[in-house]
Amino acid sequence: MYHRAVSPIEMYSVGRNQLNFYTAVISFVRMKLLSNIEPFSHWKNEFEKALRSTIEAQPRLQLQIDIQGNKSMFVILPETSFENLPMNFIERDNVDDENEIFLNKIVEQQSNRKFTYNQMSPLWELTIIFSSASQIIDLLFTFNHAIADGISSMAFFSTFLRCLANKPIEKFSLDNDPPVHELIPSKLPPLSSFISSIFEKLLLPKRLSQYLFPKTYWSGFKQLTGEEQTGTRLISLKLSPTEVDLLHKKCRREQTTIHSAIVAAALLSITSISRKETIEFLCGSAVDLRRFCNPVLSREQIGDFVSAIDTYHYLSYRENLIELFWPLTRQIKEQITRELEHSVLPMIQTLKFVSNWQKLLQDMRDTLPNGFQHSVEVSNIVRWTFDDSPTWKITHGGFTQTANIISSPLTFSVVTVNNVLNIYISFRNFDQETLLRDRMRQFLLDSIQNAD
Repeated sequence: MYHRAVSPIEMYSVGRNQLNFYTAVISFVRMKLLSNIEPFSHWKNEFEKALRSTIEAQPRLQLQIDIQGNKSMFVILPETSFENLPMNFIERDNVDDENEIFLNKIVEQQSNRKFTYNQMSPLWELTIIFSSASQIIDLLFTFNHAIADGISSMAFFSTFLRCLANKPIEKFSLDNDPPVHELIPSKLPPLSSFISSIFEKLLLPKRLSQYLFPKTYWSGFKQLTGEEQTGTRLISLKLSPTEVDLLHKKCRREQTTIHSAIVAAALLSITSISRKETIEFLCGSAVDLRRFCNPVLSREQIGDFVSAIDTYHYLSYRENLIELFWPLTRQIKEQITRELEHSVLPMIQTLKFVSNWQKLLQDMRDTLPNGFQHSVEVSNIVRWTFDDSPTWKITHGGFTQTANIISSPLTFSVVTVNNVLNIYISFRNFDQETLLRDRMRQFLLDSIQNAD
């Protein structure tokens, strides 16, 4: 049964999936059982019951996409599609996997997972990693971006864990699932911005667009041929609850945000590795549109409600780059605030003018620097707290995604779960990831000196 047409924002993800540019989003939470009385078979049954209740409460999980007709449509899968739940169990050899080596291996595999449209199977799956000799269980939710965004992945766990703990849950309905552009106030961007964007992206031949609108921002340390076949690779870093608390305090004092601090740390790390005299950065920051909808949507509701904000920054290499950290962070926040009102929300209404998403995405790949829209992209799905139950507790979690071929050479995916901040860096053709991660962490730690 058909639900509704796929919206322009959702079609962006459909197009990327069809071209193999971007295929999956992954989130996980690590669970620690508080006793070893029950065998794992007991927990397997409990997970299955909780998952069935979650599917009922979050009906976006029941959707597939039909792309065979003139207009792509969401299809509601029949109950028979869920007789066998999309749930996989993987037993690890390492008892506790304290360093998360096995977990990160599976997360990286899942980041290259592709879901197929026009099928009678859902566009997501739950993977459960366990060891019969351990009380540590990792729960991984992998999904296609067309049905859900990053915040939705934590909304999934919010519902799932409450079902597991037999607590009340909020139930949603597909009757309240309109396209997001219908919920955003219909406000066109400033005329000059509107004409320029439409002229550049939709009307001009791509080679002429390159000439009239040249792009010079950083797009990686190496020139790509466009024929590279590498998959997504990942590396991660964490900040402890104490470090997160200090960073929050310092951000409040500097009148800025955690998100802006992470963007600044990423840009300064690239600058320190490059050692170039001047680098131009074009940064993409994901923005959750739920609070701008009318009516305002709950962040517990699964769906694709995300857009991006562009900010521009010019950095010059110097020995004490940390001195630039807080001025850069404030600049990032100011640009994000300005662009949100004057560019992002109005441009939501212009996406309906795109008639062929695959052609638009391929043209962007062929004409942008190294095929990338941005120098870096940062998605921060902010802070989530999961209460303990008498039999288990959540220690922390993580969030990441496919390294989008037309996104940026580096994608930073950020979430704070039970006060542990986790940053995953996704990339394909970057060979200094360990140095980048270590320098980024050091910039963040250096920035919170004297934060008490």
